[in-house]
Amino acid sequence: MIGAEPVIEKHRWLSPVWLLPVIALLLAGGFLYQQWTNSGQLIRINFAQGNGILPGKTQLRYQGVAIGVVQELELAEDGRKIAVLAKVDSRARPLIRKGSDFWLVSPKASLTEISGLDTLVSGNYINLQPGRDNNPLENEFDALDGPPPGYQAQGRTLHLTADSLGSVGIGAKIYFRGLEVGSVINTRLGEENQNVILDLVIEPRFENLIKTDTRFWNISGIKGSFSLSGVKVEAGSLTSILSGGIAFDSPKESDVAQKGQTFVLYKGLAEAARGERIQIQAGSLPIKEGMPILFEGIEIGRIDPIRLTEQGRVVTALINPEQAFRVTGKSRLVWETVSLSPTGLKHADRLLAGPAIRLDYVAGDRVSAMTLESQTQTAGIKISLQADDLAGLSEEAPVWFKGLQIGQVGPLTLDAAGNARVELSVNEAYRHLLNRARFYRASPLQIDASLAGIKVDTSPASAWLGGGVKLIQAPAGERIDRLYPSQELALLGTRNAKPQRWLLRAEQADGVGIGSPVLYLGLEAGRVKALKADTKGVEIELEIDAVYAPLLKQQPQFWKKAAIDGKVRLDGVQVKVGNLATLLRGAIEFDRLGTGRSSHQLFDSKEQARTQVRTLTLTADNNPGLGVGSPIRYRGVDIGKIEQVELDPALGQVSFKAELDKQYADRFLQSGARFTLVQAKLGLGGVSHLDTLIKGVFIEASPGQGASKERFPLSQSGPIGLALTLKSPSVSGISVGSPLLFRKLVVGSVTQVVLARDGSEVLIDVNVDKQYAHLVRANSRFWNVSGVKADIGLTGGTIEVETVQSLLAGGIAFNTPEREMGPTVKSGHSYPLYGKAEKDWLEWSPRIQP
Repeated sequence: MIGAEPVIEKHRWLSPVWLLPVIALLLAGGFLYQQWTNSGQLIRINFAQGNGILPGKTQLRYQGVAIGVVQELELAEDGRKIAVLAKVDSRARPLIRKGSDFWLVSPKASLTEISGLDTLVSGNYINLQPGRDNNPLENEFDALDGPPPGYQAQGRTLHLTADSLGSVGIGAKIYFRGLEVGSVINTRLGEENQNVILDLVIEPRFENLIKTDTRFWNISGIKGSFSLSGVKVEAGSLTSILSGGIAFDSPKESDVAQKGQTFVLYKGLAEAARGERIQIQAGSLPIKEGMPILFEGIEIGRIDPIRLTEQGRVVTALINPEQAFRVTGKSRLVWETVSLSPTGLKHADRLLAGPAIRLDYVAGDRVSAMTLESQTQTAGIKISLQADDLAGLSEEAPVWFKGLQIGQVGPLTLDAAGNARVELSVNEAYRHLLNRARFYRASPLQIDASLAGIKVDTSPASAWLGGGVKLIQAPAGERIDRLYPSQELALLGTRNAKPQRWLLRAEQADGVGIGSPVLYLGLEAGRVKALKADTKGVEIELEIDAVYAPLLKQQPQFWKKAAIDGKVRLDGVQVKVGNLATLLRGAIEFDRLGTGRSSHQLFDSKEQARTQVRTLTLTADNNPGLGVGSPIRYRGVDIGKIEQVELDPALGQVSFKAELDKQYADRFLQSGARFTLVQAKLGLGGVSHLDTLIKGVFIEASPGQGASKERFPLSQSGPIGLALTLKSPSVSGISVGSPLLFRKLVVGSVTQVVLARDGSEVLIDVNVDKQYAHLVRANSRFWNVSGVKADIGLTGGTIEVETVQSLLAGGIAFNTPEREMGPTVKSGHSYPLYGKAEKDWLEWSPRIQP
């Protein structure tokens, strides 16, 4: 519009669009700040070597939390160390202060400790212990070889000084009265390298044991010295022998030690002059200063210097405080020196080491004085035992209970009637063991073998030389004062036992006569009283002595023990040789074999009595070479054997009575089981089972599945698959054993070749292996492939050979058409046998599923 006035509007000086760059700038600044704070800082740690440290993988940890990672490894400036560059998280940067310690943690296993096993999964890492809080930050450090002294130690830290470290090292245990209370955490040289300082840590609950007057001594390894007065040997526990150890005492009257107190480490208990002192009444025994006091062969104390007073000798001994509890009113101190007895030279080691004092510990109240007894003292409970004979026993032989000597054998006597008696002396402290006690001879070695396993019982070495007596407590009943030959008889024995009559049956006596001994573990336990023959064999009456009569309740097995028993069997030669007595009279032996076989049958041998078997009978028209001992096998493992071969008049057959091991019998004594004769085969077609020419024929068993059965026919051919009959105008090289081929692979064999009854043709029985029976169908074709087929003319010729075996022994091949193969056939089906194959038969390539 002409003449109109313009409208003027005011705009704001800053447009809202400018807020977007400002926000972007703030975000970028925040991102850069976050990256700067998280980037971390590089520090340098110098290691003696770089083994086990990997850039990008090895972590830097504090209290188990990763605070950094190794970035790079390089040679330090001095060329002697490896500089490890690690990037530390910025949040952990305040921990990297002057005085901080770094060390590599890796798997470690020793006699005293196993540590760092977590690194087997996570890998090695570098651990950090920060310096003091007021220390300045630092960027370069020298790594330690291991954790710093007192690292993560919980408890009180102590310091010991010693002239030398000896066999004590880091990880060595600290003991108080045999109880582990701490360990050595560091060892270092003292000022001016004049001594050694050991840093220890004591568990908090044992801190109060450290007193002002506490003394520490070394118990590491084995210390020994030799002098005219004897050999001195000091040994600690097995751990201290292997890895070192320190023991200490805690005097009751002393105050608790102040923190920071330093103690001296003595070389041994004697140097520390600590222990519990006891007084010894030695009488006239030639006791001397320094004589050791032994417990189970380990020194636990020594005799102090002997003082003379107006009352005579004053003998005291210093006992190791860890073993002082063994000094009780019931314990005994016994003088131990070399002595010659009927059992031989006793304590022969004392010839070199000199006399010693033995502590026989029995729990009781602590005492401060003991009496030293002579070894000749035999005070105790007197027991008189009746014995069958005294052979193998001697006076002063030990009496044992569970391997601990509780007494000794006294006089061996014969009464007016000629009965043998053994006097025993049992220590009063073991009176309670005589309740329900039984006594038996301590045989040097007794082996009890049965189907349940083998039990070996050995006696201490002293019983091997001079015999001894063992005590055992019966579950019930009263004590029986009789010496039994064995532990088993002792537990079975009764106070009023009487001889017992026992009847056995056998097919024939075989050298056993009236008066022949009956043996148990080689000991005469009875004798044969009478023999009586009847239609079933021989009845043998035994009289078993009263001591052995309880064994009959356990249904033992009896067998013949001939002086010389030799048998030549198909499975080898067996020879048994007895002693002169059995050579003259024969013998019967018995024992509890746990086989469950009859205890009224006399077996021919222990092996026969031991075996758990089941019987079966095999029948055949004739004996193909089997004999007693011929094995029955399954997959090459013997599971039984032939025990008897006889002619069965009723059936006109040969019967083979056999036994199968019970653990296998159930699978084979069933319907469907098969027992097949295996013998060597020699022919143009090959050889098989040549080992039977040396070892003899055997029977191969196949398990059955059906009703229980114990009589089977003996098959003389292999397992039956599909039995077929082929008809041919002539034999044409076919014989028993000739292979049956399918695609030139053997799938069966010829089992029989006979002439038809009317003489018109030859009947050839073949057996197709069960796994290939489905290949035969109604329209299958069979042809002869025996020998060589040649077609020679003026222009040339061809020669065909199916297989080398068919060339030598003849053979039959067959094939099935691809189409119209027909149904499957059953055993007994017959086919014509063609002289040769037609061309299209050879081209058939069927795929036949079972």
